[in-house]
Amino acid sequence: MHRMMVPLMLVVVACRPDTTALTEKRKAEITAEVNAINAEFWDAWRAADWDRGMVYYFNSPDFVWAAGGAVFFGKAVLEEYKPGFDHVASQTFTFRDSRTTVLAPGAASVTALGTWAQTDTAGVAGPAREFAWTAIWMLRDGEWKMHSVHMSYPVRGPECM
Repeated sequence: MHRMMVPLMLVVVACRPDTTALTEKRKAEITAEVNAINAEFWDAWRAADWDRGMVYYFNSPDFVWAAGGAVFFGKAVLEEYKPGFDHVASQTFTFRDSRTTVLAPGAASVTALGTWAQTDTAGVAGPAREFAWTAIWMLRDGEWKMHSVHMSYPVRGPECM
């Protein structure tokens, strides 16, 4: 009997449908979900709403934030930036390009290029700065959260590039 069980189990396992395969339809659904939550994230930061903006980050020591040539691990380190928002009334983000790539059933990346500026509580608008941003969104416990984020302020390269 045992001799028959092993081949039978192999056939059952081999013939099982692949439930992790991403169809084009599912990729489109995930893209729409991530784009919607990503839009909510940017809306929070346009309003300079620190608390609302922070809920989109994965609250774990595994969270990674890379910006300005530095890498930080854990969402708590971002609290160091909070005092800098005390005098920010709003922010403007203008996107020239934004692309969402589904990486797996529970993971997608969003990359954006654009400009960013802040207006302080006195109504003074700061200069617009170029930025490049990438976030890895992961589905955890039914919620999309950013697991890894990279923000940079690129300098213009040679005209031949």
